[in-house]
Amino acid sequence: MITNIPDNCGNSPRSLLAIEVAVNLASSEYHKLDPLLAEDFTWSVAGSDKKILKSELNSFMNKANQSDVHIDRFDVLTSISHGKYAAVSSCAYASNGCIFNSHDLYEFTSAGGSAKLLKVTSYIVDVKQ
Repeated sequence: MITNIPDNCGNSPRSLLAIEVAVNLASSEYHKLDPLLAEDFTWSVAGSDKKILKSELNSFMNKANQSDVHIDRFDVLTSISHGKYAAVSSCAYASNGCIFNSHDLYEFTSAGGSAKLLKVTSYIVDVKQ
C-alpha cells in the first residue's frame, strides 16, 4: 500500500500516533496496532450497530486481508489532536476502483504519552464505485 502523509511540525506526538493508527487500520496490520490498544478498545463505523472489540479486531483484519479488494493507496489529509483526543481525515483508493473518504475520531485512555487507544469512531463516505 502506498501511503502519503502530510508534513508535521513535530509539536504534536499524539497526532503522529493517530496517523500511525489510521495507516495500520487501513492496511489491516493488527500486529502493529495491538500494542497501542487498551484492553477495552472498541472500533465503530457511524451508521452501523456493530462495534468491533479488541478481541475481534485481529479476526476482522484477517478477513480483510483475504479479500480480493485491497487498499492500494492511502492518503492522510489532516491529523489533529488535543488532550486525549485526535482526528484523522483520509482518502483510500481501493484496487477495485472505489474511493473512500474517511474521518476517524480517536479517544485515548488519557492525555499522557503512554496512553492506549480506547475508541475509534469512523465516518466513511464512498465517493466513487
